[in-house]
Amino acid sequence: MKFRFCGKSDCPDWIQAIITILSKLSSVKLKLLTQIVVDGIIDPPLNLEKAVKLFSESKLDSNLDLKACISCLRYIVISTIRFACETTALQTELQQLGLPREHSLAIKKVLDTKQDLIVEILEKTSLKVDPFEALSVEVYKESNCAVLNITVDGKTNQVTMMEHTIDVLLKNLRELKPKMEELNAYKFKTT
Repeated sequence: MKFRFCGKSDCPDWIQAIITILSKLSSVKLKLLTQIVVDGIIDPPLNLEKAVKLFSESKLDSNLDLKACISCLRYIVISTIRFACETTALQTELQQLGLPREHSLAIKKVLDTKQDLIVEILEKTSLKVDPFEALSVEVYKESNCAVLNITVDGKTNQVTMMEHTIDVLLKNLRELKPKMEELNAYKFKTT
């Protein structure tokens, strides 16, 4: 089965396994644990003391199960944001995975209140590539190679490439360009 919060892919098996553990918590404790995880995403580090205290009141193996539940909730939250999944769809999909309605509603409510802030934080902390400041190419026909001088962040690096390597690089970049444009267009559709 394909899930929107997993990027229209199958849900990882470990998430399905941990959902059975999450089901054993009360919906109130799950909401509080989700809040702790979300707060840890927004303002790291995660407040593990609060989570341990919350979890110690349950009848679960407090050390192993707590870490698994935190990892699972973090995956669910970040994947939901990454794939621009609506929280109502997430709620339905979590129920399809076996999480009780009250539990999935608790996760949905936390995401509804903090979603915009999580998006903002994840956009700031996601991979950013520094733009080229300068690029120059020197071609040496007698040796069938080119020397690229690339300046990024004030530092110049020199790369020497053979003709075949340049051909492969150009081919790959041409194949990649439409995908990058599609992803860029997707980003602007969801915001």
